Amino acid sequence: MRKKGRIKYVFVIFLLSFILIYGFIQVNINKPELVRNQSKFTINLITKPFDFRIEGKDYVFYVNGKIIDDMKDKCINTYNELILK
Repeated sequence: MRKKGRIKYVFVIFLLSFILIYGFIQVNINKPELVRNQSKFTINLITKPFDFRIEGKDYVFYVNGKIIDDMKDKCINTYNELILK
């Protein structure tokens, strides 16, 4: 009986966190360009081609097609280095 109660609380906390994060992303994506350019923290989303970027003052986190190609190249380079040694 206790596990069911815990699962409900975990689910509610997860759902509220998801709603909060989704709202934060929507507000940042829909900012006007003038406000976005002056901000220290921005979130950009382009669907075609897929490009999701979170830009801060000192860092950039991105997810797009380039990241897959970069990972593939790094894996191939690492594999070649191990085989050649």
